[in-house]
Amino acid sequence: MGGNSQRDLFAPIWSSDALMGPFLLTARLFTTGIFAFYIFYVAAKIHAPGVLLDTAVAAQLAGIVLVALGYRTRLGALLLAACILATLLFRGELGLHNFLSTIAEKDVAIAGGFLFLFAYGPGALSVDRLRGADRPGGIAGSDALMGPLLLAGRILSVFVFFFFGVSKILHTPEIKAYMVRHNPHVPTNLVYLAILTQIVPPLLVLLGYKTRYGALALAGFCLIATSLFHAEFGNPSEVEHFLLDFAIAGGFLFMFAEGPGPLSLDAWLARARPARAAEKAISVGA
Repeated sequence: MGGNSQRDLFAPIWSSDALMGPFLLTARLFTTGIFAFYIFYVAAKIHAPGVLLDTAVAAQLAGIVLVALGYRTRLGALLLAACILATLLFRGELGLHNFLSTIAEKDVAIAGGFLFLFAYGPGALSVDRLRGADRPGGIAGSDALMGPLLLAGRILSVFVFFFFGVSKILHTPEIKAYMVRHNPHVPTNLVYLAILTQIVPPLLVLLGYKTRYGALALAGFCLIATSLFHAEFGNPSEVEHFLLDFAIAGGFLFMFAEGPGPLSLDAWLARARPARAAEKAISVGA
């Protein structure tokens, strides 16, 4: 588990397959819901499907099954990452002007989470683990390649939070009105806590410093915020946002479980700690 500190508060959890297995299975299932939605709702609205749509549906179905079962999970993660990024082709520009409704940035964050699933594998409750096929190999077995891969995953995962955090700062009154429309029972002053959460934890994740805390905060934010403001299940647009946020949370749960990778401050500090301890021991002995 790259970049994890030996003094990590969460170390007892990660040393237990009995805890890690269900945890990472939950994370995997979180990432697949949005694709089931696209298959059963969006595809159903197209009355004259063509080869492109059929291919996309087949790829998403295959990815859902592979990731959920934890069988050839890295292939499934790549399939679903490619599918979610392909949706950008049908959304036009990223829509930076439309800070209330754009979901393209969430697609990018989901793809970043799949890079962590690709790098680290599915966890204990998986067919790959039973087959003994979840050990890192190829790209996932090389720090020289894993570092840039997971750094890219962290960058993609947090862009959406910086984007919406800055949007909330620039458009606070509009955001408060949005909150009232979607859930009038939630105090609008919570927007300031949301701004803090969408700026500070993403910065920790981006730098790879105290990454577990940043990833856990962002996963929790996704689950709580979407449950408060996107739980109108009779509205397909709200359901899409709900499932997108759960998929993003699933990626952060993998980051929380496995660490930020070699190109991170956490990893650098972990490597430097034995050297500092050796120097201290030498100085005491002298």
